[in-house]
Amino acid sequence: MAMRSKVNFKCPKCRADVEAEQWSAVNGEKNPQQKSKIMDGSLFTAKCSACGKVTRIGFPMIYHDTEKNYMIWLVYEESEIKHVVDYFKSSKTDPQKDENGESVDANCRQRVVLSPDQLREKIMIFDCDLDDKIIEIMKLHYAKQVQLTLKDGDEVAAVFFSNNNGDKKIEIFTKNGKAWSAPALMDIYNKIENQYGGRASYAEDRVFLIDDDWAAALVISLVG
Repeated sequence: MAMRSKVNFKCPKCRADVEAEQWSAVNGEKNPQQKSKIMDGSLFTAKCSACGKVTRIGFPMIYHDTEKNYMIWLVYEESEIKHVVDYFKSSKTDPQKDENGESVDANCRQRVVLSPDQLREKIMIFDCDLDDKIIEIMKLHYAKQVQLTLKDGDEVAAVFFSNNNGDKKIEIFTKNGKAWSAPALMDIYNKIENQYGGRASYAEDRVFLIDDDWAAALVISLVG
């Protein structure tokens, strides 16, 4: 599979032909421009030259950072997770190369995500030298506090970690369109790490989908 390819589709607004670029693999060090587009979301959009409509496009890809030694595989269907996990598990014991032809270290931190937003979040977490397992548990803590303030049947719908020039935050969105942003306090991070760090460490070798469901299941199992 090529790292970069072109695809064509009809603009959903004016039906003009639109050409879009897709990347099957991006190395954050060798492809800084593409990394920037991942972070601002533009890598997963295409603009119609006829009417100007911007369409969000989705394609699977591997993001690899060889300096910080992590790899993230973006897929869109849960049915594809097993294929990715099998690949990750084999790379722990057999020599592997990513789609750039670079060797994958057996100690490489490997994750699978199901959306470009989750991919962007993982990159920010790992680039900050933080543990995504601890961040996911931390996000549960923040979401619980916000949920207690909601009325009229509103619920927390999504929670993300963000980092803007060192300004680390937890961003929370509800089903009714409300949004909160609060500092991601490292005191809370360190407290959670002290409480759960050792008991969550098993995930590094056996679990590659680290998200809110994973964190909730871990916390429930330890409380129970």
